[in-house]
Order: sequence, then structure tokens, then C-alpha cells
Amino acid sequence: MFGVSSGQMVLVIWSNPVDGQELQEIVNQIKSAVGDSGKVAVENSDMLLSSSHAGSRFDVALTGIMQPFTFQASISLLGEVLRILKPGGELIVRTIDPNTSQSNLRLAGFTSLSEPKPANLTDEEKKDVTVSVSELRCSKPNFEVGSSMKLSFAKAAASTKNTWNVDLNDDDVDLADPDDLLTAEDLTRPDPVSLKVCGTTGQRKACKSCVCGLKEELEGEETEQIKANQKDFKSACGSCFLGDAFRCGSCPYLGMPAFKPGEKVKLQL
Repeated sequence: MFGVSSGQMVLVIWSNPVDGQELQEIVNQIKSAVGDSGKVAVENSDMLLSSSHAGSRFDVALTGIMQPFTFQASISLLGEVLRILKPGGELIVRTIDPNTSQSNLRLAGFTSLSEPKPANLTDEEKKDVTVSVSELRCSKPNFEVGSSMKLSFAKAAASTKNTWNVDLNDDDVDLADPDDLLTAEDLTRPDPVSLKVCGTTGQRKACKSCVCGLKEELEGEETEQIKANQKDFKSACGSCFLGDAFRCGSCPYLGMPAFKPGEKVKLQL
């Protein structure tokens, strides 16, 4: 039954609601399969975490194997099952929600997860089941939880056989001249203006609470730029003299009265 064999340690996990007589019949069948040299332990799913089973004790664990097959083992419960299974031990799950079960099993650390297959139910079980029941099989990895081993490249890193060893006193060794590594761009003196940045923003942009003078300096540069633009200003639309209704938002003549075409107008700064 469930593929268990003689001499194995088997854990049967049940949950409410369950038929006590059905549970006893299944346990008796499994006991017959494992024989006198094996053992069957029965645990309620709500009590498994507090039962303190020894680690790596069981060869096979069974969960959700009885009607109504609605029990969904949590990740924490599956983690405990993983702990008490032997390395390479098998977990068999019957469920009506295989997708959720597969996800929980992977997150708990189980490997070799099989594709869902129709559960091999008895004729009596099939009478009372109205939905499809899937069976999943997975395994605990073939190493103990918490075990460790050295990686292959760790030993290579400790070896010094392939290390470079350069003798700086050897006249035959040609070293590059540091000056040859510098380009013309590296030797160009930066513009002092580009070095003036805000200590808070790290950019040439004043912060809200600027007290270093950068804000005033930037405002002064902006004013000088406006003056230069106004000095060389040429109307792009040719309608500036008609008044504000014909002027664009950046027109330096905004707010001034209309004037005759070609008339020299002094801009107010």
C-alpha cells in the first residue's frame, strides 16, 4: 500500500474531519506492509509540530490520504515533515488542489516533485468523492538539513601554484610609465564654474535651505543671461510691437505698451 516496504518507518498524518474506523483500517494495512521490523506512527496535523520527533527518523510520510481529501498542509507543517524524514525519504500527498500543494512543497524544500496523478482510490472511496483527487510524490534531498560542504573552487582559491609573482628588481621586466596612461582629457584643467556644486544635491542646483551662497550666485548668472538675451533679442514672430495680446510667454516686451515697427524700445531690467 502506497509503495511502502518491509522494515520501513512510516508516518501517517491525519486531520479533522476523519473517520476513525477508516483511519484504523489504513494504519493496519500499512503495518502489514512494513512487517514486524518496521513501524507506523500516527500524528494529528495540529500536534505534529509539538510532538518533537527525532530528526531523520522516517522513511515515508503520508498526508491527506483520507476522505474528504480537503486537507492542505501548511509550509511550516511540511517543513517539520522534511526535518523528520531521512535524507532521500519520500512524502506522499493526496489532495483536490494539486497546484497549491506543489507550490507549498517546493517552498518547504522538497525535491523530485512528481506531476499530479489520479489517486488510486478504492471503490468505497470513489462512491463518496465528487471531485478529482490527485496524488503527489516528492523527496527530501539526499543530505541532512543544515549540513555543509566545501565548494570545489574554495580549494583552488587557497592554492598558490598559479599565482603571479613579479620581481620588481628584475631589469628584464618592463613596467608601463604612469604618465603614458594619462590622456589629454585627463590633463585638461576643469572649468572652475563646474566645480561649484551644492553639498546637499551634489549638482549645480541650490537646495531649498541654501546658505552657502550658491543660490545667489545662480540667480546672478541667470540675470546676466537675461540681460545678454535682451540685448541681442530679435523677434521671431514679428508681432511684438502689437502689444501683449500678440506676444509669447517669454517675450521681453511683456507688460510694455505697443510701439511702432522699427522703433527702438528700451527694455526694463
